[in-house]
Amino acid sequence: MSGSVSKKTAAILAVLIILTASGCSLQPGNMPANTAPTASGRGYVKQLDCLYFAADDFSNHTAKAKTYGVQTLSAGVVPHHLLAGELIASFFKTAGETGERYDTVILLGPNHKGEGADVSTTACRWKTELGTVECDEDAVSEFMACKSLDARINDDMLQNDHAVSSLVAYIKYYLPEVKVAAVLLTRRVTLEQSKDIALLLDSMAKNKKCLVVGSVDFSHGLSAEEAKLRDENTRQAILANDLERIKRMPNENLDSPETLCAILYYMQEHGARAATLFDHKSAVDFLENPVLQDCTTYFVLGSP
Repeated sequence: MSGSVSKKTAAILAVLIILTASGCSLQPGNMPANTAPTASGRGYVKQLDCLYFAADDFSNHTAKAKTYGVQTLSAGVVPHHLLAGELIASFFKTAGETGERYDTVILLGPNHKGEGADVSTTACRWKTELGTVECDEDAVSEFMACKSLDARINDDMLQNDHAVSSLVAYIKYYLPEVKVAAVLLTRRVTLEQSKDIALLLDSMAKNKKCLVVGSVDFSHGLSAEEAKLRDENTRQAILANDLERIKRMPNENLDSPETLCAILYYMQEHGARAATLFDHKSAVDFLENPVLQDCTTYFVLGSP
């Protein structure tokens, strides 16, 4: 019996030594395999993968990236459709060259499937090919504490939905030291809730340097000509800060009126009379197919 116990003890000690050498420690409960300690040391969380990263496309996008000629940047809107990856790269390149020392990038985007809670977030860090992006756990906690939002943690949703997962590598490339807080919104989020999000973000920005980014694709499922008409309607509403009009817009105009309303209201709270239009393109510009019948369009917006 003593020999058997001795062997078991030795085996357990061997496992503990291996875990310690690898930087791990045993915690109560079952931990997922893909875990790591949080930056704050509060506990162990899963690391999320950037599932949509493609190295060749990413290199092409960053090589073509331009800057939008602004000295400050506090908020903006970018696509998440990676066909327009050079627009994403251009926005974050602009942010990186302003000289602003951002602490956090807060990402808002659509919950494309519309499943789960109306407001979903994650406390996980992100794994990218360029290194790890830490989560701003304090920002996530503030979202979770906001009673009017009833936000819920849903790690798998945040990883699998390209609305924010597609952007993280660009953030790491151009703003390598920042943390990220990512939030997905369903179409059920009300205009008042979008405003509550903006006010919450404004409160956060008083205590840290934030870059607030809405991840939004615009016209969907239309011909190039039809998309132009929709985009003009959307552009006018954006420049007029007509949030009620934007909130009523269907998917043919944009995939997340809730995100856009939150970003525009946040910009207003920061004193911007209207968003600045940095760029506007469509899938036709990237595919060189003027008769495309399912033409997604893209606006890049910014605000000092």
